[in-house]
Amino acid sequence: MTQVELKVKGMTCAHCEMRVKKALEAVSGVESAKPDHEKGVAIIEVSGDVSKETLAKAVNDTGLYEAEA
Repeated sequence: MTQVELKVKGMTCAHCEMRVKKALEAVSGVESAKPDHEKGVAIIEVSGDVSKETLAKAVNDTGLYEAEA
């Protein structure tokens, strides 16, 4: 298992964190995601080979938040 930190812009509350968490955990290979709106990051536990670009795309595809790979 590998831990990945992804910068996420646009999260302002716990509800935002829930949306980002749901989007990330829908990606194959993601075991868990812990977004933090105060720090502007998401800590993701992945198994296998999941790229930061794939994780960022999942967040960006929500249309509400911007993640940097």
